Amino acid sequence: MNELVFLKNEQALTTSLKVAEYFEKRHDRLIQTIEEQYGDLHEFVEMFHKTTYADSYGRRQPMYLMNRDGFFMLVTGFSGSKAKQIKLAFIKQFNAMEAALAERQSLQWKEMRGATKDSCKELNAVIHELYLFAKANGCTATEEKFFMNFYKLMNKTLGINPKSRDKLPIWKLFDIDRLQFMAKTVIKGLLAKGEDYHLPYKKCKENFESYARIAFIPQRLLEG
Repeated sequence: MNELVFLKNEQALTTSLKVAEYFEKRHDRLIQTIEEQYGDLHEFVEMFHKTTYADSYGRRQPMYLMNRDGFFMLVTGFSGSKAKQIKLAFIKQFNAMEAALAERQSLQWKEMRGATKDSCKELNAVIHELYLFAKANGCTATEEKFFMNFYKLMNKTLGINPKSRDKLPIWKLFDIDRLQFMAKTVIKGLLAKGEDYHLPYKKCKENFESYARIAFIPQRLLEG
């Protein structure tokens, strides 16, 4: 199944649209059920939040965000073997998202995230040195292109969204820290030798792929 549950504002949430889709319910009637059966509860605003989404025609349509409690309230009466399996899939994703949220709030996660930020600054400094060296040797590419190439390679190797670092599990942050340290070391070493400025990227790509195989990162993330 696709993503059923997601993190937003430090909460694990799903939507009425996803519930309607997977339980094969009419979305407008599901919204009606939410408002008529649970709208008078004091806890309603803690479990449900009304918002909108864009339909296939670009029109804004009503939708509810809901937490685990809201989801349970809504689907309790859904019966049948298929409904049981769908409930279980949602519950597993709620558990996974809430576990990830708890991990992000731990001291170990915060320390690891801080380490990745520090190693990122160090890597940025040596990429800047590489850019200056390349420019002095006739390269016409922009400095932004240099940064983009290395970070795009790293994100592709690890299969991560570049905007998702604050949501990653601690083991993935460790992988990022290792690759950033690896890239910094490779670039500094080749700069010290005055090697061809194209070589650091090629060497990093080889080293990243070797790390991915050792760390059992799926091969499909290295393709295409």
